[in-house]
Amino acid sequence: MTSPLGHYIDVVNDMLESYVDLRTDQQKLDRIARLKWELPEGMPAWARPFRTTVPYDAIRAGVRVLTGLEEQLTIDPYAFQETELGDVGIAKKKANSWEAALKWQMDRAVRRRAILRQDVVRSALMYDEVVGQIVHLPTQIKAIKKMGGNPNRQQAALRFGDFVVQLRNPQSVYTKYSDYMLEAVLYATIKPATDIYAFWNNPELGKLLESDNCPDEWAVFDYVDYDRRVVFCYPGSTIQRVSESGTYEDKKGDELPAQAIELMNEEWKYDFLPWAAVVGGTQLVTEPEDSRFPLLFGLMKADQWNNTNIMGTLVLSEAIAEAARPDVKRSGIQPDSVEAAYGQAGGTWDVPPGHDVQDMPQKGLDPALREAFDRQISDMGRSTIPQVLVTAEMGADEPFAGFNLRIQQAMASLMPYKFLAERWFEEAYRLMLYWSKESGMPLSAPSGERVEPSEIDKDRIYLGVELQQDVPIDKQQRMATAIQAARELKLPTRDVLEMLGEADPERKIREWMMEQFDQAYLAGSVQFIQFQAAHTIEQQMMQAQLQQQAAMQQAQMQPPQAGGGQQGAPFAPQGVAGVEGQIANPNTEGGGLGLPPAMMAPELATRESATGMDAGGGPIMG
Repeated sequence: MTSPLGHYIDVVNDMLESYVDLRTDQQKLDRIARLKWELPEGMPAWARPFRTTVPYDAIRAGVRVLTGLEEQLTIDPYAFQETELGDVGIAKKKANSWEAALKWQMDRAVRRRAILRQDVVRSALMYDEVVGQIVHLPTQIKAIKKMGGNPNRQQAALRFGDFVVQLRNPQSVYTKYSDYMLEAVLYATIKPATDIYAFWNNPELGKLLESDNCPDEWAVFDYVDYDRRVVFCYPGSTIQRVSESGTYEDKKGDELPAQAIELMNEEWKYDFLPWAAVVGGTQLVTEPEDSRFPLLFGLMKADQWNNTNIMGTLVLSEAIAEAARPDVKRSGIQPDSVEAAYGQAGGTWDVPPGHDVQDMPQKGLDPALREAFDRQISDMGRSTIPQVLVTAEMGADEPFAGFNLRIQQAMASLMPYKFLAERWFEEAYRLMLYWSKESGMPLSAPSGERVEPSEIDKDRIYLGVELQQDVPIDKQQRMATAIQAARELKLPTRDVLEMLGEADPERKIREWMMEQFDQAYLAGSVQFIQFQAAHTIEQQMMQAQLQQQAAMQQAQMQPPQAGGGQQGAPFAPQGVAGVEGQIANPNTEGGGLGLPPAMMAPELATRESATGMDAGGGPIMG
């Protein structure tokens, strides 16, 4: 049975009223973080506005430190059924596959808006709350087709993955928590009437658009709990209470009664809400405005930023106003007769008799005001984030151990917001698995990792996310800690790689093993090639020696011929008939084998045999 729209309008109004004070505080925080400050009433006309950038620097430093590296997703392998059956190795392999598939899906969703990860941390720092919708595009496409809408935009969005992660400003989201969990979420936003009709294809709104009485802007309220999802729109350009007696002004300027138009009122058939919402602060206070402690909470409540800007304005304005004050005093009967000449370096004074020129005493800034301003700046730094995280600079002659200690102490101020952002990522990854289970569509990555819907057990999803701080000494410290743990504690390689931030240690281990095999194969191939080359050279040398011995034996068996050596071959040895070529010529360099001629034919290694002439220069007779 469909619940009447009036009931949910009352629920929406109650949620809007309970968040009025919190919204006022959040608007102040926005102005502080964006350095929006104007001179208060009562300031002198010559005052020059001064705005300290401490709040902006603190938010920027926190975002930079916590989002310099991607989040590390870890799924506990002991949550899988294979672990209970004793197949721990298979469970670890499945956990790594799930981690890779989920991480790839999140990376694809981040590619739609590259600042998603930074905005998660920024929301935690600025509001102590992070909320976002995890939209499963295949499921949304089916719903749009069911309503008769056009899902072309959603079809195109599928190119960037199955999910759209829509991070929302906490000022537009109203949450209701119980002692158990998140119970209900209301999302309120302002949209043009044409956009609302294009998405929802509502006939009542369509008829109103065809007339001249349709307001240009509407407030859209999207409410969901574990029973129903109700969406309706109401004329207006601001988020305010929905009133049955409200009016709006049409294009002609006439006042018309404002009525809510129901866009959806259906039973919520899932056992989870499509929102990843986390809140920090404390549960000891029930009022929303007092249960959240954002980073700039102290500056806002103590009015530190306003007071510091007033003091800085007075110091700056006084220095500017008195910059052109006179430096000298002229005295005498006619002071105007005292003239200054600047035609030379330093200038001169033309002082008539009876007159005098005196330097005026220099006046500095008000020391009390200056001291108060410095103290305010120092207090703002202590109540937000330490300066070492803003500048990341070491002190003069500061040892590395001292700098390391200051970094670690400074990081403690960001821990509550770091844990909050990690919790949000955990909820986002968990919702991805829920949608895969409900839709029956697997989650996969191009590298082959895959999450099968049939293997997802909603009651056994144990995952964790860690944001790794990107500070100068953090990487070195993690590496040193991991090496020491592996050496001293004898930890498995998988645990050591996880300490270093590796998402899939099993894959890295397999890659290392394959690399060892490749190196061993390469080393063996090199040794085999060297062995073959050495064996071939040895055979060639033995063959050359055998040929040399055969040539020498043949030369000794043949009688010497008359007439000396042959014409045209003065270096050919006498008595070595039938052996030709450089390979066996003892008179050539090395005999063709890299050996000297004396070793090729020792009995012919004389001056007379080499030249064919005797000591007197005459021919040798054979």
